[in-house]
Amino acid sequence: MNPATSTLSHTSSPESSTKRSPPWLPFELISLILTELWEAPQTLAERSALLKNITLVNRTWLALFVRVTSRSVHICNPTSAEAFLRLLPERTLMQGVSDLLTAEASKVANQMCRSVTFHVDGSASLVSGPVADRTPATQMHSPSDAASTAMSTVLYMVTVLDQLPNLRHVTIDYKDWGYDDIFDQLRVQTFPPQVTHLSVNYSFTTPALAPLLIYLKSLYRRQDSSRIRIPNVRHLSLSSVPAEFIVDMLQACPNVETLEVTDPARLDALAPLPSSVRTLILRHPSVPLSRSQMISGRVHRVAAELQALQC
Repeated sequence: MNPATSTLSHTSSPESSTKRSPPWLPFELISLILTELWEAPQTLAERSALLKNITLVNRTWLALFVRVTSRSVHICNPTSAEAFLRLLPERTLMQGVSDLLTAEASKVANQMCRSVTFHVDGSASLVSGPVADRTPATQMHSPSDAASTAMSTVLYMVTVLDQLPNLRHVTIDYKDWGYDDIFDQLRVQTFPPQVTHLSVNYSFTTPALAPLLIYLKSLYRRQDSSRIRIPNVRHLSLSSVPAEFIVDMLQACPNVETLEVTDPARLDALAPLPSSVRTLILRHPSVPLSRSQMISGRVHRVAAELQALQC
């Protein structure tokens, strides 16, 4: 038998095919999968587990995931805040780090970061011990809470050190927390000038806190927003907040062009809207919208409401 024919027959046999390695997924597809996983809504425990598990898959996944997490940063606690600050190039130089790997990671983090999300969990700050034994509670405000203080520290350091040049979106996710923290404690008094999108979201973990949420909204009174000015914000997104809180944030962000409100209660309290506001987006909390939906214009924009509020 011809050796060439024999070789060809052998390599193309079904038995031989089953022994081949499975095809590798394209890097672009893996990166897309990791991005969808990382940006999906999840608890802090789930996000922490995801971070640990993905880094153990292989070196390829680790390298791709580093870029995903550098682009969309989630700061879940003071420890992660300090770890993130250590990656800032200016901090790295001040600490005298000469390790090539650390320097490269610092460069990637500084250039790739597009968004930073701060998670401030009042229930975690109030009580320690097993979750099942905790009584539902909400923290009104705290000048020394570690998570909210870490948020202020990161924003301050990024601004003062002039880092993260491509940062455009800052999100603050409050869980089981009162509405006065931002203004009482001046959490965003020092704010990166390159950021154009600001989102502030409130949520409560258990149905038992629903009556308290209604009560807190009724208690909220206009704050002195003159000490906070964020003129660079063009897109302001607010979720589950009192109408008066929206007015305060609009005064703090005088150049907002797009106002997005989830679960709006009293639109009349917003009148008149600042003349800079060109688009008002009203969202129902049970219908999340993707970024592509907003860009493509499939969001329902209430032009008539906007015109009436500006009168």
